[in-house]
Amino acid sequence: MAPKTNPGKANPGRKLTAAAMELAALRPWHEITWREIASAAGLTLDQAYELAPSKAAILDLLARQADQAVLAAPVAAEEGSARDRLFDVVMRRFDALKPYRAGLASVAASAGREPGTLLAGLCGLGRASRALLIAAAIPTEGLAGTLRVKGLAALWLSAMRKFLADESEDLAATMAAVDKGLARAEGLIGRFSPRRKAQEPVHDSGPDEPSPTGPEPQPL
Repeated sequence: MAPKTNPGKANPGRKLTAAAMELAALRPWHEITWREIASAAGLTLDQAYELAPSKAAILDLLARQADQAVLAAPVAAEEGSARDRLFDVVMRRFDALKPYRAGLASVAASAGREPGTLLAGLCGLGRASRALLIAAAIPTEGLAGTLRVKGLAALWLSAMRKFLADESEDLAATMAAVDKGLARAEGLIGRFSPRRKAQEPVHDSGPDEPSPTGPEPQPL
């Protein structure tokens, strides 16, 4: 029989994700059944199914809970540089996942045995990256926003590898990985940002002589 988690004051969704991570910390993720998780959370099958009808859905629910923790305390645009703001919100998301690090390590180790879990995680990565950018007051709209989302997703995956092995209380190794990734991303953004074209030399024909083709359009 699956161990019961302490429900405390958690809502049903948090009970379900906490139970899943507690079980995963004790056993390989691929050996745990969805029904065991529902039982450990103290939920009826229909209650658990309404919240998350599969193990992959439970992980997606946990990811959304981490997103909500970050969005509940967004950073104002005036609070430091974009890099500093992004560092802050990325680390706050890792802090939200820290109690479940052992369980998430079990999930990662079982990814090859459960392709659906891996696929669900990758599908939710864009949403998580967008939430982080929004919380950091960085635009996500348009082509530039799409590139930011993709770049942050790659950074998150890289830092996540460090996080899963980081047993320090202050997540020092994770912080270093995030800082390094942001520095690299900042350099790439600078390298590939569009440059202003050099202005054409202006031939002065006199202050009162109009141009034969009319006035030059002003830059927008």
